[in-house]
Amino acid sequence: MSIWPACTPAAGCGDLMPRAGKPRADAPPLPPDAVRLAEAAEVVGVGAERLRQLAREGRFEIRRGQVSLTAAIGGVIAALRERAKRDTKTASLSRAQDARAELLAARTQRRRELMVARGDADQAIQELGRRAVAALRRVPVERVAEPLRAPVLAEVHEAERAINSAVRKARAALANGDFSEVTPQ
Repeated sequence: MSIWPACTPAAGCGDLMPRAGKPRADAPPLPPDAVRLAEAAEVVGVGAERLRQLAREGRFEIRRGQVSLTAAIGGVIAALRERAKRDTKTASLSRAQDARAELLAARTQRRRELMVARGDADQAIQELGRRAVAALRRVPVERVAEPLRAPVLAEVHEAERAINSAVRKARAALANGDFSEVTPQ
């Protein structure tokens, strides 16, 4: 079930509808395996409209244009199994639907493994950045001759900013899959 009111701007309750842009402070967080609806449709092998229909049936929830991949796949699998039970026209149709449901379950497992790897990579990027900055802060600047101390400190601060910027770019690339900003030249 959705947390949003069941109304439209045409129904005269547009001020109750969520606005695009930043999520509300009281909005529940997205699940860790949240992906865009179009991406979930591609992974599952159905159209985005079919996913919306399954969400309206209450099989999973779409929030801010994103859906839990695990929930979407589970909803599609459940719908396929229900349809297989309802449509007992042929045994071959039932076997085909069961095979498709098993394939989706296998895809879900592979996707979970990939997401775990992404989480591990994200943690590794953060830790590497933290250690690099910590090493910079251990530079014995106080031992540098007075006339050179200010330029050395400025260089250390600039290196720290560059490391933090690189960590942000790497984490963003990992999250959205666009590695063009972090690919070595």
